[in-house]
Amino acid sequence: MPKDAMTPRERWQAVLQRKKPDRVPMDYWATQEASTKLVRYLGCADLDEALQRLHVDRVVRVGPRYVGPPLAPGMDVFGCQHQSVDYGTGTYDECVHHPLAAYTSVAQVERHYTWPNPDWWDYSDLPQQVRGREMYPIQGGGSEPFLIYKNLRSQEQAFIDLVENPELVHYCLDRLFDLAYEDTLRIYERIPGQVLISYVAEDMGGQTSLMFSPAQVREFLLPGMKRMIDLVHQASAYVFHHNDGNCRAILPDMIAAGIDVLNPIQWRCQGMEREIGRAHV
Repeated sequence: MPKDAMTPRERWQAVLQRKKPDRVPMDYWATQEASTKLVRYLGCADLDEALQRLHVDRVVRVGPRYVGPPLAPGMDVFGCQHQSVDYGTGTYDECVHHPLAAYTSVAQVERHYTWPNPDWWDYSDLPQQVRGREMYPIQGGGSEPFLIYKNLRSQEQAFIDLVENPELVHYCLDRLFDLAYEDTLRIYERIPGQVLISYVAEDMGGQTSLMFSPAQVREFLLPGMKRMIDLVHQASAYVFHHNDGNCRAILPDMIAAGIDVLNPIQWRCQGMEREIGRAHV
């Protein structure tokens, strides 16, 4: 491979600014099993060395250190219990305890549940996380609240709530968006100008169509996502929008809201075929 004329950060910036990079930037997403095999195959000490050898423009993710109340083994800050599940083709961390599953009203949640506080995290070492990695694209902050809501309520109940308990959905998503907003703001303030991309995400698509109606996306998710997107742009960073499956029906709304990157373009899903995309270029 010819010698690179740009750093990974410069390469990402060129694409995001619709300029021509020295080559197409490469990112890397994989399960732990795949990464372990790659490192072993290349004879590298770790994944960082393997990605450098492959000229991957890896994203460096930074975040605060948790200093809040002690957490039970396998439990996250939201009180969700997780365990590893082996599906044969990969091992994934799945939520097996949903702390809000038994509640049916906002009043019950307010009475019995403690929401995480932004002060439970320490942002002081963010500059150290970036130091020596300035040549890479830095990712920090962002949001994916409905994913957390599904863990809080369970997958099935979360979708039922959109129809049968919208007040609870609005209340919980507002709290989750507020937490994400404050976290992102504190990251930007601690390392001003260094975050290049923030991950404003939500999995909306199934294999054939949206898992939500477009009206539900516009009611429950877009206002909070737009607030996050505006914050990212105010910090002169770019919005990396992850949205699995066939999400074509909602993409015009996401583009209008201001996303800069769509990940992935899952072209094997019905309705997301590459031929359809070329026809609309």
